Amino acid sequence: GVRGVQQMEPNVQHVVVAGGVAANQAVRTQLTAVVEKAGLVMVCPPIRMCTDNGVMVAWTGLERLKLGLYDAPPAKDALEYSVEVRPRWPLGVRDERSTAPPGGRYGS
Repeated sequence: GVRGVQQMEPNVQHVVVAGGVAANQAVRTQLTAVVEKAGLVMVCPPIRMCTDNGVMVAWTGLERLKLGLYDAPPAKDALEYSVEVRPRWPLGVRDERSTAPPGGRYGS
């Protein structure tokens, strides 16, 4: 749960909830209570963007693009043979531009 995450990562300040889970108002309300009780802030995209995981992936991509966090596309002559699959975003040390300021929003 939240406490286990805080033990593993003491500097965690936010919990991000997205996709269909974040679209469910009852679930969102309960998660907010749990997260706030732990002294954290829950962050959710607008409900209209939470109904389809594809939209969530696109929203994440747009936020990363705004921060300049993207990979260059393959060279034009390699496009026909290029397929890149990323089932997950890489874990580990984050680029500082991926971290919102305390109490703030990305890019604000």
